[in-house]
Amino acid sequence: MNRSCAIRRFGLLLLLAALASPAVPAKNEPLKKVTVEQLERRLAALHGKRNAHAARELSAMELSERLSADRRARLLAGLPDVEARQALTALADLAEFLPLPATEIPAAAPPDPATQNSLLSLAAESVEKAIPRLPNFFATRDTVLFAEDLADSSRSPSSASQSRPIHAVDSASATVLYRKGKEVAEPRGAASGRPARLGQELTIEGVFGPVLELVVADVLKNGWTWSHWEQRAGGTLAVFSYSVPLRMSHYNVEIPGDQAGIYPLTAYHGEIAVDPANGNILRLTMLADLSEFGPIARADVLVEYAPIAIGGKSYLCPVRSVAVSLARPMDALRDLYGFRRDESEPMELELSDVVFREYHLFRSEARIVTGARGDAGQPPAPAAPDEPAAAPPQAPAAH
Repeated sequence: MNRSCAIRRFGLLLLLAALASPAVPAKNEPLKKVTVEQLERRLAALHGKRNAHAARELSAMELSERLSADRRARLLAGLPDVEARQALTALADLAEFLPLPATEIPAAAPPDPATQNSLLSLAAESVEKAIPRLPNFFATRDTVLFAEDLADSSRSPSSASQSRPIHAVDSASATVLYRKGKEVAEPRGAASGRPARLGQELTIEGVFGPVLELVVADVLKNGWTWSHWEQRAGGTLAVFSYSVPLRMSHYNVEIPGDQAGIYPLTAYHGEIAVDPANGNILRLTMLADLSEFGPIARADVLVEYAPIAIGGKSYLCPVRSVAVSLARPMDALRDLYGFRRDESEPMELELSDVVFREYHLFRSEARIVTGARGDAGQPPAPAAPDEPAAAPPQAPAAH
């Protein structure tokens, strides 16, 4: 199979429109940088305080390190209030592309070059086998969209801590169908009761298959280097850093409509975390290499995978994704078409936090009934709990 011909593009889709966020008092004070340890101490001190106070404090912080998955889950579980959990989610998501605290990096020696090559070959083999094995299925995708108030935003790549704190502006659920290698999303509407902005702002396309193919086609054929071991529940991961030049890239950041094609493809870099036991890629980050003077200054993507049981078999599927964009609003983009440089134009930060859950096989059942048997009124046999015969059921929207 010729990978260079068969590979599908993976992309971050940006549909930038004027924000209609709820009114929130403007705060142009610098965000307070904190370490993971300082964050934990502050949350312990806030225990028992009013929930609104905790959310406000978290919104004024900026992490200088990444929260591990285990620590993140524990801290979120200790915040019963939705607003406080959303504030912590935004804080942690924006730090997903930073290193872990040095104290959390295992001190074990790196593997020798031959073992590194073997691990990456195992990862490539795992991807080659995983994609064709994926069945037709459906899953629930819960999304929370975070943004800054555009009127208060003065963010630029060189002044990342001088802007209005990011906050949740909408949330929604969708049923994602995966059939014959293609993803189709069926929105269920916004949880807020307003018309959904989700899917109109910041979308990651290709998390079920193309992004893993991208690892084989781009990352494993270019400049990767050993990074570190990473401990998480269930075992140790081997983490590699990589860089893909433009001429080898299949990753695109796209603005549809009038601005389509501004970034048809882009160079990018990031990390991949591999399970040494089986080659499964459990964490992938992709940071687009963009100019701070263009219409899009930042486009970062994280996708986390895990073995998921579907119809009694295990498949490697996405369980979570994060997308971060820093871009000018649509009105400014029209003025900037052709990359006219204007540093006075505001930059809008948006964050999309996505959780995938409730994976089920997607299948239909047919039954031919003859009148001679007298059972025309009998209902068809029920499907197994994880193999519904009808369209996927509606689920409550995310909060």
